[in-house]
Amino acid sequence: MTADKNISPASYELSPVRELTIKTEAKGSERPFSESLLVHNVSWFCQFRWLVIVTLAGYGIVGLFGGIVDYFGMRPPGVWPFVTSAVLVLSNLAFLYLARTRTAPAQIMTNLWGQITVDLVILTGVVYFVGSLETNIAFTYLFHIVLSCVFFSGRQSLIVTLMAIGMFAACTMAEYVLKILPSMSIFANSLRPEYASPVLTMLAFDFFLTIGIWLVVWYLASHLSTMVRRRDFELAETNRRLVAAYEERSRHMLTTTHQLKAPFAAIYSNAQLLLQGYCGEISAEALEVVERILLRCRRLTAEIQEMLQLANLSSTSMESLPGTRILTTELLEWCISQVESVAQERGIVFKTDIRPVTLVGAEDHFKMLFVNLLSNAVIYSQRNGQVSISCKQGPNLEPVVVIEDNGIGIPADKLPRIFEEHYRTKEAVQHNKESSGLGLAIVKHVAEMYGIRIRVESRPGFGTKFELIFPVLDESS
Repeated sequence: MTADKNISPASYELSPVRELTIKTEAKGSERPFSESLLVHNVSWFCQFRWLVIVTLAGYGIVGLFGGIVDYFGMRPPGVWPFVTSAVLVLSNLAFLYLARTRTAPAQIMTNLWGQITVDLVILTGVVYFVGSLETNIAFTYLFHIVLSCVFFSGRQSLIVTLMAIGMFAACTMAEYVLKILPSMSIFANSLRPEYASPVLTMLAFDFFLTIGIWLVVWYLASHLSTMVRRRDFELAETNRRLVAAYEERSRHMLTTTHQLKAPFAAIYSNAQLLLQGYCGEISAEALEVVERILLRCRRLTAEIQEMLQLANLSSTSMESLPGTRILTTELLEWCISQVESVAQERGIVFKTDIRPVTLVGAEDHFKMLFVNLLSNAVIYSQRNGQVSISCKQGPNLEPVVVIEDNGIGIPADKLPRIFEEHYRTKEAVQHNKESSGLGLAIVKHVAEMYGIRIRVESRPGFGTKFELIFPVLDESS
C-alpha cells in the first residue's frame, strides 16, 4: 500500500458509557426521575425563585416613589414586597443547602415538596396584597400546578392543585365573605360601594372561572406527563429485555467456549506428541499436516481465550469491581513482556516513557486492555518498525496512557466501527489473516467499565495512536 503524506490524520473518540440501573417495578405513570434529574430540578427551581425575589424587591423599591405609583393609579405597596423577598431569600438559601447536603432521592423529593408548599403559602400572601379577585394574579398558581405535574405523579400533582385551590379559596372567603381581612388591591379605588352588586357577580364569575382553568390545566399537563413517563417506562422495559438477552448470550458463549477449551487442548497436546516423534516416525507429508494442525490449534486457542475474556467482562457488574491500586510502571512492563516475542520476530522495537501513575481497578482487566492494544500495535506495524508507549498525568492529574505505532493505519470511514466485535477492515485482513477481531471489543468493554475515554488518531500507511484518558483518582477511596 502506498502511503499518501498529504492525507491528514483522522480521529475518533470512544466515550465511556456509564451503566444505569433502572427500577421497573413501578407503574409507568408513577416512575420517579433519576437522582441526577431530581437534583437538576431542585437547582433549577431555586434559580428561578431568584428572579421572583428580584421582581418583588424591585416592585417594593418603585413603590417608595409615590409619584410613580400615583401616575398609574396604584397604591403604595408598603413593606410587604420587602418582607416577602426576605422570606423567599432565607427559604431559597435553606433549600439550596439541603439540595447540596441531602442528595438521596427521598430527601430530594421532600425538598421539592417543601419548596412548592412554602411557595404556595407565600404566593397566597402576594395574591392577597395584589388583589385576589380584582386582578389576574391568581393565575400565577398555574406555575406550581404545571411544575408539580412534571415533578410528581398524577395523584401527587392533584394534591398540589387542591392545595392551591384551598389556599386561594381561604384567602377570598376571609376577604370577601367572612370579612376577616380588609380588601386589598394594588389599584386605588378599585371597588366602589355604588357598584357592589355587579362587582360581586363579576368576582364570583372570575373565582369559579379561575378554578376551572386550573383544573383543566392540571388535567392536560398531568395527562401529557403520564404519556411521556409511560413511553419512558416502555423504553426502559425494552432496554431491560435487551440487557437480559445480551447477558444470556454472554453466559451461553462463556459455557460454549469453556466446553471447547478441553478438546482443543487435547488436540494440541496429541499433535505435539506426533510432531516430536513420541508416536513413531511419520512421513514428511504427514508432518506438514501436523504442523498445520498445531498452527490452527494455536489460533483457535487464542480466539477461545479472547471469547472467554469478552464473556467474563460482559457478565461483570459495576458493583463487583475491585478497588485495587496498581502502579502503571510494573503493569505496562509486564504487558510489554507478553508481546516481546512477537515483536522480536517482526523486528519491532519499543520506545517507552512510562512515569509512575496509579490506577484503581482489577489488574486482570487492565492487563487485557493494554495487552490487546500492544498486540495490535505490534502485529499491524510494518516490519522493523517502532511502537511507542508513554504514561503520564494529564493537566487535571488524570492518568494518560498513549500507545502509538507506525503501521498500516485505519481509514477514516472505518474508525467508528473498529470497536465492534469481529469487525476487521479489509486492510487489516490483508495484513494479518489470523486475528479474531475481538481485541478492540475487549478494550471497549474495559473502557466502559472504568470510565476510560479512548481517543484514536490514524492515517493510512503511517500508523495509529491510541490515547487512553483514565478518570482522576479519588484520593479518599
